[in-house]
This record gives sequence, C-alpha cells and structure tokens, in this order.
Amino acid sequence: MESNDPRAELDMADEARRRLASGLRLPVGFYPALATGIAVQVGAAAYGIAAQATTGVAVALAGVAVFLGVAALLLHRFSRVNGVRVDGLASQVVLAAGARASVVYLGALAVAIVAAFGSRWWLVAVAAVAAGVGCALGARHWWHAYRHDPAAHARGTSPRMLGLLAVVACLGCAALLVVGR
Repeated sequence: MESNDPRAELDMADEARRRLASGLRLPVGFYPALATGIAVQVGAAAYGIAAQATTGVAVALAGVAVFLGVAALLLHRFSRVNGVRVDGLASQVVLAAGARASVVYLGALAVAIVAAFGSRWWLVAVAAVAAGVGCALGARHWWHAYRHDPAAHARGTSPRMLGLLAVVACLGCAALLVVGR
C-alpha cells in the first residue's frame, strides 16, 4: 500500500537512513591502524624535511605511501564489512578533515619537524604518536556524530577528489626533488 503523502514518505526515508547508519560497523582494529599509519607518515615527513636531501624526500614519500596504503585498506575493509561507502568517512580518514584532528595533526607535525632538525628523535616519535592518536580520536568523534545524525555528517570529499589531491601532493614532492638538485 503506497502513501501519497510526501511527508510520510520522507519520514520513512529518514528512518531507513537512521537504521542503516546505526547498523554500520567499523572493521576490527580501525582506530589503531589509522593511528599507526598517521604516526608513520608524520615521523617520515619530519625526518625527510630535516634531512633536506633526496634520501629524505624518499623517506617522506615512503611515509605517505604507507599512510595511503593503510587508509585505502581501512576504507576497503569498511566497504566489505558493510556493503556501502560513506564519503564523510573517507574525508575523516584521508584528510583528517575534522577541525580538532587537523589542529592536532598540524601541531604534532610542526613539533616533529622542529625536533627532527634538533636530532631529538624521541620527541619526533612522541609527536608522531600524538598525531596518530589525535587523528584517530577525531575520526572516532566524527563516527559517533555520524551515527547519531547521518544526514548532517555524510557529506565528505569524494574519492576522486582525494585521489586528485594525492596525485598533486606526489607531483609536488617530485618537483621538490627536481628543484633541490
């Protein structure tokens, strides 16, 4: 029996969206893997920037590759577990798009870079771990908010845009290698 009441149909659609969102599950180990990938990337970036050599850029690029591999694996596992894709999750994982996560990431990266220039490798490690944990906590906060109100939090950067940003970042690093010689 179909309803001709548009309001009732919209209410049913909203309820279906809420049921779907409440049934979504993150893969086992999601947050620790995310934190580890980000920590490796921050540590490698700090070393690479402080080294100011081709080897340093290669280490920094390897850190980015590790992080992007972890992010792709996590998003793939999420899709396999749930059978859906949530663009907002991709933004949170790949871009640390939340305000708190971005501030923690940038602050920790700055501390790690300064520490690397001073050869304080213990502080680089602490800052890298802080970046990973901060971003994972930011993703956790977003996940809980998304599950509570999926309509308000579902929007995110599209996977195509994320891929384009990754390509631009890699081309920028390649340009730095060429100019730095």
